[in-house]
Amino acid sequence: MFGICHGFQILCEAGLLPGALVRNAGLHFVSKPVDLRVERRETVFTADFAAGERIRLPVSHGEGRYVADEATLALLEGEGRVVLRYLPEAMGVEPNPNGSVRDIAGICNPAGTVVGIMPHPDRAWHSGLGATDGLRFFTSMAARQPAATGRSA
Repeated sequence: MFGICHGFQILCEAGLLPGALVRNAGLHFVSKPVDLRVERRETVFTADFAAGERIRLPVSHGEGRYVADEATLALLEGEGRVVLRYLPEAMGVEPNPNGSVRDIAGICNPAGTVVGIMPHPDRAWHSGLGATDGLRFFTSMAARQPAATGRSA
């Protein structure tokens, strides 16, 4: 299951992922490209990335600030369940756009089969859209699909 933006919120609200997405710091809607680091590649949706790889994806949200209590954050960090992280502010890097705790932009369940991310790979999958970093989320998923059997349902 892959939740993008509001889909990430729904995964948290449904209890499939821990934490919550709340109003952005500063209470402003944010819509722009941001710089991220792939923290975990061992998920259904990030297998085509390298751990530590820097990517750029757009965000577009008013309620994208990830929050969780300290015990949950310790669990996520300890189990390596942070999937994406906003890069810290530096020259030429777009910093955390919404104030997410620990710069978290995406997390997963322990098995890596339920992933929620705030950035939009669906808006950055083709050069005609100005970016292609999002494409590998979908090629990762496609590579995990079982082979067609040729039988109809």
